[in-house]
Amino acid sequence: MIESRLFKNIICIILCAVSALFYVHQEVEIIKTGLCINENRREVSFLLDQYRSLVYNLSRLESPKRVEDTLSESEIMLCMPKIENIRHFDRISKTYAEGSQSKKGKESLLARIFDRFSTKAEAKVITNSYKP
Repeated sequence: MIESRLFKNIICIILCAVSALFYVHQEVEIIKTGLCINENRREVSFLLDQYRSLVYNLSRLESPKRVEDTLSESEIMLCMPKIENIRHFDRISKTYAEGSQSKKGKESLLARIFDRFSTKAEAKVITNSYKP
């Protein structure tokens, strides 16, 4: 009789422990899922803000009035080219392509080494804020 009572108590304790483990596991999974949902909401909100910003910038860039205003501020006249001034180039001319290849071949090893260590000049745009 003592053995059957001990056996029933052990089974009861094991069942309570297993059910408690399942409950804790379920709560942990609920919390993890909630955190994942909140993170996804933040990411979607951030992406929507970026999308709105990009759409706004795109509409500003495509606006002909904005381009016209920018050109008028810079005192640039925009006029269409005449047909006789338009040139169409299908391919690079052979003489130009051969000239660029021959220049690369003529460079000495010493010049190529020094080119690696020296900085190349870059074009800079200087705007004058002074307007007479």
